[in-house]
Amino acid sequence: MTTTQSENIREEAVNTLLAQLLREYGLTTREERRGRRGAPDILVKLKTGDTILLECKWDDAAGQLSTQLTERLSTHPDTLAIAGVLYPARLKPADDIKAALAVAGDLQWWVHGTRGAAYPEPRIRTGSASDLADQLRALSLELEGVDRVVAAAGVVGYGVERAAQHIAAQTRIAHRIANIIAETDRENDRSAALRIACLVLFNALAFQDRLSEVNADVPTVGEARPDRTKRDSLILSKLRDAWSGICEGIDYVPVFRLAISILDALSDALPEVQDAVTAPLHHAMWDTRRLEGHDLSGRLFHTLLSDAKFTGAYYTSVPAATMLARLVFHNWPPGVNWKDHEFPASLNVADLACGTGTLLMAVAAEAERRHTAAGGRRAGLLHKAMAEQALHGYDVQLSAIHFAATSLAMLNPQVQFDRMNLYVMPLGVAGDNVSLGSLDFLGEDEAPVQYALSPEATGVVTNGAAKVSGNGNGAKGAADGETARLPNLDLAIMNPPFTRSVGGNLLFGSAASAADRRKMQNELSRRLSSRQASATAGLGAAFVAAAAPKLRPGEGRLALVLPATVCTGPSWQQTRALIERDFALDMVIVSHDPTRWNFSDSTDLSEALLIATRRAKKDKSEHRTTFVNLWQNPAGILDAHRMAQAVARRRPARIEDQGTALLTVDGQHVGEMVSIGESHIIGRKWAGIQFARADLTRSALRLLEDSEVWVPGERTVVRVPMCLLEEIAEIGPDRRDVWDGYERTDSVTAYPMVEGHNTELRRRLYVEPNKYLAPLAEARSGRSLKSGDQLWEKAGRLLISERLWLETARTLAMRANLKVLSNVWWPVVPDDESFEKPLAIWLNSSLGILTILAERTSTRGGWVAMKKGDLRRLPVLDTRALAPAQLQAMAQLFDDLADAEFERLPAMADCPARQRLDRGLADILSLPDLSALRRLLATEPVVSNCRLKR
Repeated sequence: MTTTQSENIREEAVNTLLAQLLREYGLTTREERRGRRGAPDILVKLKTGDTILLECKWDDAAGQLSTQLTERLSTHPDTLAIAGVLYPARLKPADDIKAALAVAGDLQWWVHGTRGAAYPEPRIRTGSASDLADQLRALSLELEGVDRVVAAAGVVGYGVERAAQHIAAQTRIAHRIANIIAETDRENDRSAALRIACLVLFNALAFQDRLSEVNADVPTVGEARPDRTKRDSLILSKLRDAWSGICEGIDYVPVFRLAISILDALSDALPEVQDAVTAPLHHAMWDTRRLEGHDLSGRLFHTLLSDAKFTGAYYTSVPAATMLARLVFHNWPPGVNWKDHEFPASLNVADLACGTGTLLMAVAAEAERRHTAAGGRRAGLLHKAMAEQALHGYDVQLSAIHFAATSLAMLNPQVQFDRMNLYVMPLGVAGDNVSLGSLDFLGEDEAPVQYALSPEATGVVTNGAAKVSGNGNGAKGAADGETARLPNLDLAIMNPPFTRSVGGNLLFGSAASAADRRKMQNELSRRLSSRQASATAGLGAAFVAAAAPKLRPGEGRLALVLPATVCTGPSWQQTRALIERDFALDMVIVSHDPTRWNFSDSTDLSEALLIATRRAKKDKSEHRTTFVNLWQNPAGILDAHRMAQAVARRRPARIEDQGTALLTVDGQHVGEMVSIGESHIIGRKWAGIQFARADLTRSALRLLEDSEVWVPGERTVVRVPMCLLEEIAEIGPDRRDVWDGYERTDSVTAYPMVEGHNTELRRRLYVEPNKYLAPLAEARSGRSLKSGDQLWEKAGRLLISERLWLETARTLAMRANLKVLSNVWWPVVPDDESFEKPLAIWLNSSLGILTILAERTSTRGGWVAMKKGDLRRLPVLDTRALAPAQLQAMAQLFDDLADAEFERLPAMADCPARQRLDRGLADILSLPDLSALRRLLATEPVVSNCRLKR
């Protein structure tokens, strides 16, 4: 049939063409045929066995479609989804309808209902036929998957807890099993170790059950039952034989080897104990086995493991991993024919802290998606090649590698793998040998391996390490001097550990003793001494330093999930310098969604996604970095795909120009993009992440870099004198120093203090002391005594907040009528006393708030800590350059407002006191009206703790 059509093209002909396109995108479809009355326009059958019915109309006949969809919903109550599709009428006169349909980006579709139930307000999506195919593939997950995963996680979690309790009641067996996990995972909490062990057993049962459906040589789990009347009773010897047979005959060693060790320990228990342990696990497996048909097995383990009670670790969320993987491969590598399934296997992709393999899975899934979208039909061979050759994962926990292997395998259980490139790295101290896990690759091409799970793997070469197998021979590893060589990489994708060396966190906290931790920390410091990374920032900085040199110059890519403080924090300065020197920083993505500042599960820390390309040695071209500020953090895989697609298609607004680049998904604005030349970020904070909207970023940078006051919507631009706070003032002692020299008291002493940051009390510019300090006579336990007199020399009348919760904060700076110290406010002593009141006015103005937000280091959304180093370098109004009359006018403005009550920052737009302050400052300095800037600041998500309206 020709696709050249007339003006009167029939809808069924277009339906046939759409069905053909969907088949080309890898879906199984059947279109309406003449003579089949009542047949749907297009029937889509998913891999899960579910069906979706599509009814299609030209958009000028949309009114008829709703009635038709309602009828379908009543006649097909068991169908997963009834969906409507509208073709744009503009395609009717096209010479080649199929070609026009293939490139059209304005198709509309929606799910009218599912399983016989209609949606009252269905979400209408807009996009291409390829986008429609993406949604149809993920529809079972979108409609039912999240609820089913949560429900299944509850079932499995309950089974694991019950099994662990039965083991715990058997002291000897519990000790042996806990020791297995303690050795492989360094998990010294016995309860946690037993839960991990039981989850490993459940995982092995579930994977055997799935393998048995696609491989006749694998016995079913049911064959391990002594008789049919004992449904959950299992014979452990039969399980062991089955798992050993899989290891020896098929592979999947990373999945079953650890489970066999646990099974061996459990086999020494009494039969009734074995039954008590295996019954809840088998029952949970049986109740959740249909989850396999929805490609949700990996998400199930991910959901369980994201609970800190199982591992205490953070894992990248599936949507974030999906979005990062899709954007990493946007226009990279250049000149790729994704239809060729062999190309991706030629890549070297590594995750040096792979955990349960979420990021590696996302890379494999994205490669398959691109292969299918390009018309490729060898997804199985592609997945096999990716798992066997391209993907390399490293972790210090054997159980994490166990789950990573399962997740990768379950993406396509029909594919039999000959090997997997997953490695357990040693971590700890053995005599004079100190092992740092994957960080042993710092400055080294080879590193010891605890378990070499796939010695013949391409890319990572092990020197004679034995394969871990179920034959009882065990595996060679660090004790045998086995090493692995890390090759040059095309892509390093990681979510490194967050642990830091400050604030109570312990680097290498899993080490058995404080002495071992010190040795490991000293070894890390030694390795980092010649590299651009600070242990103060945490292990994440060290992992970046380890991976960066392994990437191919001119083409290798770095994709990272890191705390957002990597962009602004002083401790991350060396990491920023490393990236700026050796990489072109392509993209930084942050969430301004108050419901989810993070991209990892089980944390509410603000995070950033980074994508950077290794520079060619002679590359000195000016590069621009795209900052993506999300107003809505994708909650599911489909939303992540759509968000990534919107980012890939949108040209960012240039910071030096005007205008915004809104990200639009299905008619809703979900974020903004802005690009900044690297000359404006090198050696500085990466300020492109600080605001959700480009106009605020522009306003801040013009003030900070050019001393220009530019208010969006105002034509007048005024220059004001600016300087760093340290140029005109000295910052007093921090809270730790104060407590090393004093103790608090209600009794009057010569040392008054301002204690606390109760925003209901701190609502004025003027403050009075509410406590006193008494000098210590002797040092506190474990601390050094500081001289009270020397500390008091740095007391001051001007106070600047040390930490803020922006949603509730009212004043950012205050002034007392006498010198004070504080536990949560920085005492500041200007060079001239006459600067105190003007600085308090400036810091509480919209311009002062703008500069603080632009220079802030946020750890968790609106929770802002102002470190002393940051405060010293805070740009402020240069009071030295003001005329005496201006200084006097600002002091008078302070006096006029000293007792006025300020509203919380989210209400600053209409706060009478803030309005008076801004108007007064504008009059004194001849500034434009600041009200528009104040409104923008009040509605910033980091201030309001509310989503921006879409």
